[in-house]
Amino acid sequence: MTVVFDEDVVLAKVSNARTCIETVKGLHGVDAPQIEDWMRLDLTVLNLQRAIEACLDLANHLIAANGWELPRSGGHSIAVLAHNKVVPSVDLDALTSMVGFRNIAVHNYATIDPAVVDAIVSDHLDDILRLTEHVMDATVRSTRP
Repeated sequence: MTVVFDEDVVLAKVSNARTCIETVKGLHGVDAPQIEDWMRLDLTVLNLQRAIEACLDLANHLIAANGWELPRSGGHSIAVLAHNKVVPSVDLDALTSMVGFRNIAVHNYATIDPAVVDAIVSDHLDDILRLTEHVMDATVRSTRP
């Protein structure tokens, strides 16, 4: 199946998501800057939110460009990508969970548990990067020899 897309939109959103994930990794790696814990948490949540928003923008761009089913929510946007074979169904739960985290971050920041953020950083950053890889494979890379 050929996926219709605007290359500039896809490349910009993928770049944005990847940059945010690299920022998060830099905040938690061996060479992480010496900053207050509350500031590290705030910067991590902000960059996770931005990365997830970029993924949702990618999904919604592809949905609109291809005339796919109108999504009812962010999680449904990801499900529409899976239904249309842009992302594998096996990744659906993890990707839907990232949208759920984004909703908590946007709508009720005070309830974010630092342990949950640490778990996301240690175990789930690759979920976001995998989504960007799948989108690149279904779009930009599919048009190149």
